[in-house]
Amino acid sequence: MSIFPFKKKIKYKIESELRKLPWDVDSKKIIQLLEPTIGIKTKKTSSKIGIGKSKFGGFPDLLKEVEWPNLNGFPFAFLGQINLSEIKFDKFNSLPENGLLLFFFSTNQDDYQYENLKDMHRVIFIENLLNLEQRNYPEKYSDLAKFNECEIEYFEQFSLPSYQNYKILDLNFTDEDDNLLFEASEIINELTSAGEDIGHQIMGNAQAVQGDVNYPWALQSIGHKLKTLSELNITDQNRVLENQKNIRLLLQIDMSDNTPNFSGFGASGGIYFGIAEKDLANGNFENTYFELQNS
Repeated sequence: MSIFPFKKKIKYKIESELRKLPWDVDSKKIIQLLEPTIGIKTKKTSSKIGIGKSKFGGFPDLLKEVEWPNLNGFPFAFLGQINLSEIKFDKFNSLPENGLLLFFFSTNQDDYQYENLKDMHRVIFIENLLNLEQRNYPEKYSDLAKFNECEIEYFEQFSLPSYQNYKILDLNFTDEDDNLLFEASEIINELTSAGEDIGHQIMGNAQAVQGDVNYPWALQSIGHKLKTLSELNITDQNRVLENQKNIRLLLQIDMSDNTPNFSGFGASGGIYFGIAEKDLANGNFENTYFELQNS
């Protein structure tokens, strides 16, 4: 028997439970914000994970000619890699069917004071996996960035935007609606057995720790560090407001997950990688955005 009817039933159940909440806005508008999402769960492993397989932590699988990402000579931390052929829940068919996505970011605190956040990370896409080799940590690699290798598995999830996201602001939420948004996310997690407040996920609506990620991504897209909208000139304000609507979540990492020990280098909260829709459609993963939020 196909599992599709079961999954469809879960979505209907989520919609039904969200309608029961006492929203001040029309509940239909809330349902329209619900996005299919690829959830990720981690699992300890006692055996070595195969070359090119999805995982968090450990050593990355790279082509020989690919340089380890760094900034100012400080090697980036390797978070994990996603084998796209293992994903079965991409409802929008927005990701490539095959290939490996690898995610790196800076753990050098000094960099965060001076650099644009866009420069604080790197996403590498490898389409042909035939010549991959496992790469050991380079010299000067921080011991605090040596995360535990663990298996990951994907599950079908759904998500709503965070309370300061432009989609929510456009609906003119009341304070009561903002509070209900947190309750709605808890309901979704319970019905999908996600079990986390933030969680790891691919695509969908980001679960921001500090309200929103699209706005800082949009600032990065025009070369700015974090500023309020009022600090920008009118031209840049318009560019940010437009660009934030065209950048999608690529990967969200829950830093509180103890299985890979992501919080080992001292951060907590979430890490968020974003990509513009046109770059996603063209497979241009060299142009991505980054946000780290501490809880």
